[in-house]
Amino acid sequence: MKLTQHPEYQRVYIANEEAFHRCQNAMAQWQERNDAISVPAYGLTWTYESAREFVRELSALFQEYNHILWNGFHYCRQCGGQCCVADASNVQPFDLIAITLLDQSAPVLAENISASQRQCIYLVNRRCSWPAEWRTIKCWSFYCLGPGPWRPGASISELRGEITRELQQLVRTRLPLPLQHYENIQGFALADALDDPIVFSEAIHNALFEIFVDPLNEVYPIIDLQLGNNSSNTPPEPRGTLTTSLLLDDQVATFIAEAVEEACETPPVVPAELTISVEQLLQDLEALQWIIEGHPSHESQLLHELYLHYANAPAPAPGDPPSIWYRMCDYLSKL
Repeated sequence: MKLTQHPEYQRVYIANEEAFHRCQNAMAQWQERNDAISVPAYGLTWTYESAREFVRELSALFQEYNHILWNGFHYCRQCGGQCCVADASNVQPFDLIAITLLDQSAPVLAENISASQRQCIYLVNRRCSWPAEWRTIKCWSFYCLGPGPWRPGASISELRGEITRELQQLVRTRLPLPLQHYENIQGFALADALDDPIVFSEAIHNALFEIFVDPLNEVYPIIDLQLGNNSSNTPPEPRGTLTTSLLLDDQVATFIAEAVEEACETPPVVPAELTISVEQLLQDLEALQWIIEGHPSHESQLLHELYLHYANAPAPAPGDPPSIWYRMCDYLSKL
């Protein structure tokens, strides 16, 4: 398709391209002036060269992190990048600063691209077009169990736990010293958030903002111009709405884990009212997991499309428990 026709063209690709050039200019000024940026709250002082070394250490950490995901487990190899969907990249200011400090560039895409409307605009011939030295932190952090099949007899929580423990061990042993300072002062370990890779990536970005991005921005303003995937101009949700949403997400996440286990161990009979298969159910559960973790901007459209698969699911007879099909329909209608 034409690059300009992709839904992420203006709000992601162009916005991040412009923000990257601003970062380039800011980093060039910092390198030329060679001044020190002090962060007394965390006992840190940044120079241009120390920042470059910090980014190199983070790059090495996340490359080893992804080596574990791709070589230690089969899920990523088996899935082949189905998580590379529109609005998933979540490019943040530190991502653009990092590629600048690594002497890399933001992707420059051709006039005609291979990504579909539902795929990430940066996906080129099924490969990420971001530099190998730095993918976005959210993309680098993300892991899941893919569409299956999974090891017989193992629960979803057990399989995810195997991944989480290996990643936690790596992060705890290879975390750069400035982030260890952050952990000590804040009183928690970033690796503890790895049960949920989206939460982990947000925790990393929050830490990076505190110890590096915000102090840097005070000297070389760049943040207000980084409107890419996550505009700071978007007003926050009311607290009550947000709390209700999070509670529902937790309920749906529990249902997904139970439903996947049930569908794999004892495949349910498909009601005559539905034109769907158990395999499609598993794919939809995986898609639903990604939606509630990432909350993409076109979330409502994706949820509606999933809901149509189950809209005709029959209600349970009096006294009978609801089927997996009806429960899927019920949760999708609430979302």
